[in-house]
Amino acid sequence: MKKVLLVVLIMGGILITMTGCDNKIATSDELNDVNNKIIEYFQSSNAEYDNLSFNYVDVTNKKVVVGLLDNSKEQQEKFRKSVVDSDFIEFVKGEKLMNHDDYKK
Repeated sequence: MKKVLLVVLIMGGILITMTGCDNKIATSDELNDVNNKIIEYFQSSNAEYDNLSFNYVDVTNKKVVVGLLDNSKEQQEKFRKSVVDSDFIEFVKGEKLMNHDDYKK
């Protein structure tokens, strides 16, 4: 019985190793592609989205970090539908950034 259990565990481990898991690890090119799509969207003249605070590639954690002013699930879905949808995006709470003109006030 112990041998059968051991063989089943070994075969299961081999199967998982060969097929992998659903957790896909992004390459640098894939991360940059997602981040560039975000940048291109906001550089276009028809970008209608006012909830973005920042975005960048986090190479260490292999994610594209997107800061939203309102980081609710609804706003995350709106971003995914309006801008880009990717499993590599990690949403975080962002803050309103000040521009140069705001310092003069």
